[in-house]
Amino acid sequence: MSEVASEATAENAGPAPASADTVRSRLVAELRERLLQQGEGLPLRNHAALGRVVTLCRDPSGSARGVALEAARDEAFAALLLRAANSAYSASVSRIGTLTQAIARLGFELVQGLAIMSMGTPAFSLHTLASDERADVLREIHRHSVRTGLVARTLAPSGLDPELALTAGLLHNLGLSVCVLFAPKAFHQIQGAADRGEQLSAVEEDVLGFTHAALGGMLAERWSYPAGLVLAIQEHDAAEPSTPLAALIQVSDLAVRAVGVGIEPPLPVSPSVAQKADVDLAVIADRLAPLLEAQERLEQRMASELKHAA
Repeated sequence: MSEVASEATAENAGPAPASADTVRSRLVAELRERLLQQGEGLPLRNHAALGRVVTLCRDPSGSARGVALEAARDEAFAALLLRAANSAYSASVSRIGTLTQAIARLGFELVQGLAIMSMGTPAFSLHTLASDERADVLREIHRHSVRTGLVARTLAPSGLDPELALTAGLLHNLGLSVCVLFAPKAFHQIQGAADRGEQLSAVEEDVLGFTHAALGGMLAERWSYPAGLVLAIQEHDAAEPSTPLAALIQVSDLAVRAVGVGIEPPLPVSPSVAQKADVDLAVIADRLAPLLEAQERLEQRMASELKHAA
């Protein structure tokens, strides 16, 4: 029985039960709002990458692009930077969608402060989940998100900003991370379906009343991300994404799943989606193999550096 269905059953046990559809709709809305509020507490934190962000921000020769490349190794920190850059604090009416733009708008001093805060706040650390099976799931989602961003930047066709593609790929599973953290019982059912090879969207609709893609899109909209970035997050699992960026993120997501990274089962890329993304499926594997191998080596080196620094 789904999380929403079990609560609806309990509520309808009263003396004058409302209709099941009415109760379910209200409970779905309440769960969605709770997850949206809790989404600001994502604990995914790559301390090695954040340490490099601090170092680069202090370096007189550091650049916004260089800082952005390190910030892109942490899904939650990237989300925080974009949220801050698009907030009322930034005093700008224009919405920005790339990490380089966010860092340029906020300035190195503030970015450095945010990185230090993230490294030092226990609530933001995956170590707080060390004894929880969710920690392994979150790490795998994070590995998948980082690779999806890198793949999207590599495959971005002419006319599509590769830095925006990187950001969209990195953040496409924001909603999934929130579900893992803050709706663990529901996610346990969803993960069981994924382990059986089922795609998540249909199961999520039954268990939660909405998909992780829809939740991620609502988070992005609430945090004032640009409309194109919101759509890319919201539509990355859609049968026919409405924009080239959303289509590119779906292709990149599925390419990373195909090599066994992530918690979702593999799924063939639709030729129509590949066409919309302007990606040649015949050469994608050869183009991405060196990139993914290099990322694996980098993560191993960063893990080793973090271990020796501890």
